[in-house]
Amino acid sequence: MVNTPVSHAAPLDDDVAARIRGSFDQQGVMTHWGAQLTHLADGYCEISLPFSDKVNQQHGFFHGGVIGAIADSAGGYAGYTRITPDQELVTAEYKLNILAPGKGDTLVGRGQVVKSGRTLIVATAELFAIDDGKWTLCALMQQTLFVLAGTPPAASACVSR
Repeated sequence: MVNTPVSHAAPLDDDVAARIRGSFDQQGVMTHWGAQLTHLADGYCEISLPFSDKVNQQHGFFHGGVIGAIADSAGGYAGYTRITPDQELVTAEYKLNILAPGKGDTLVGRGQVVKSGRTLIVATAELFAIDDGKWTLCALMQQTLFVLAGTPPAASACVSR
């Protein structure tokens, strides 16, 4: 697995990037855990999360639910790069395969749009656990997102990006 962001993705307009960062900053769970948006491009999002006692499970790995949440947000915000300012997204479903324990000091989720349509967006995410500089692919996710028209960001109850 390559441990550098997707380089062929087109850069985002500053307004789009600011809207996405503002939305991400409203997610209490992401801010509580210390997650950060580390790269945005057209159809692409990378989120990094440092290991802490807020995100661990009993064996000292990243919790599977945390891995799923980072995957969901990375894929969702990749999808968010493809919608207009008057639209929102909600996750319709996702499938997560955990391939290896999330053992490391950092978890990185890389979401990428596979197909974007008028009402549905399909995205994937790769999750890497970084342990002492070694990147291990620990999970893969595939996701379907609903595009909601005319929904103000604050009014979306179950918006997941």
